[in-house]
Amino acid sequence: MKKEYQAFIEGFKEGEEIELEIKDLTPGPYKYDSRRVKAILSSSPEKLPDGDILWIRSQSGFLHPSPWAMKITQELGAYVHQPPYSDIG
Repeated sequence: MKKEYQAFIEGFKEGEEIELEIKDLTPGPYKYDSRRVKAILSSSPEKLPDGDILWIRSQSGFLHPSPWAMKITQELGAYVHQPPYSDIG
C-alpha cells in the first residue's frame, strides 16, 4: 500500500533529488508525524511506480490540484511525533 504525505515546497525541478520535510497523511498511529528526507518528485505517477503519494502545497498554503509521486532516497531525521488534532476544551 502506498503511503500518503504532504509537503510545503517552492522552486524545485521535477526529477531531481531535493531535501524536504514531509508530513504523513496515511491513516494509522503515525498520521501527522513529520520527518526530513531527500526525495525525487514526479508529477506523473507512472514515472515513479514504486513511489508514494505526495500532496504539494506552496509556501502560502495553496494545494496543488492533483497529487504527485515521491520516492524517498534518504532519511535525514527521525519522526517527530505529533498527536492528531483535537479541540481544547
